[in-house]
Amino acid sequence: MRKLLMCTVLALSGMGCATTASSGGPAQVPAQANMDVEDSSASRRADPGINFNQDIRGRFTEAPLEGADLRIERAGWIRVDAGEEMEASKRLRRLAPTFDATVMAFNSHSVTFKMPSAKLEMLLETIENTAGWEMDEFDFSAWDRTGEYFSTEARIESGNAVKARLMKLLETAQTMDEVLKIHTGLEEIQKQLDGFSGQLRDIQLKAGRVDVVILFD
Repeated sequence: MRKLLMCTVLALSGMGCATTASSGGPAQVPAQANMDVEDSSASRRADPGINFNQDIRGRFTEAPLEGADLRIERAGWIRVDAGEEMEASKRLRRLAPTFDATVMAFNSHSVTFKMPSAKLEMLLETIENTAGWEMDEFDFSAWDRTGEYFSTEARIESGNAVKARLMKLLETAQTMDEVLKIHTGLEEIQKQLDGFSGQLRDIQLKAGRVDVVILFD
């Protein structure tokens, strides 16, 4: 029994020393804020049963922007035989609110819209049903930026965690050298976060939308 008590006391003493050693000493700054994170897009897969690119005369449909898990960016053009080009350009510009479209550029024979992808079919139908207009041809492309979106989100989350850790270390810094090192780390992290935020904003502005150039002949 005495030997058992001696062993217990020694074990407790060793644990106490280890705890003291781990809690003491000046704050340590991470050598490098590693922002690399695994792409989390694999865990956010869209329903494979949804067809976002219906092959009906090139028409596109997409889930509402607010509820879509996909981040699809589209662009394309439509060539229309409209007779009087300048009048057709003016007429189409006046219809922009119908498609929730923003007129990005226009001239006497063309109009460029940025609009929700979900309204693209409405635009095609309007052109088809307008008296005196005939749709000659069109072409659209799509870019799936879903993986990029969720990967960038994860990097921002990771960066904010590193930033929070550095802020705590700053509170316990004991020397000017430590303070300067932590400030350098914070500046680097903030620079990366600003870049990731810009990428995310770019995707948010373009996903679920389509840039359309309507050319009148």
